[in-house]
Amino acid sequence: MRKLLTLVAILTIAPFVLAQNLHCRQVGGSISTNFLNPSTTFGSATGDLKGGIGVNVLNISSGSNGATVFHNQHDWVTESGDTLYLRDADATAYPAAGALVAINYVKGVDVIGGTGRFADATGHLDVWGAADLQHKQIVLRYKGEICGD
Repeated sequence: MRKLLTLVAILTIAPFVLAQNLHCRQVGGSISTNFLNPSTTFGSATGDLKGGIGVNVLNISSGSNGATVFHNQHDWVTESGDTLYLRDADATAYPAAGALVAINYVKGVDVIGGTGRFADATGHLDVWGAADLQHKQIVLRYKGEICGD
């Protein structure tokens, strides 16, 4: 009887334990985009998440020490056609020299799902780089971890 109860307990708990055992992998690469207009960028990503990426600036506010904070919505489609869903995130632009600004997503960008291989994905990306506002170009690096089934 004791062996039967142990087996029932294992079979009852196992699906929940296995559901929590997501496969996680490190990702990294670069992003190069251009401003299409003052509130929209579009470009490409290289590396582990190679594909196209667009950003819609939802609002702009003043940060500390002369910084500007851009509250952004991201659209990311990988080369294979899978989509990454990302939580809206704040990019802080710090004045550098002339029309150049340093960009940092201070709190990073959260992955909250997607389509295809990213259907149940979760994760976090650290993103930083620079923008040339005169030429309307942005270059960023990303690194982080994405977990899924």
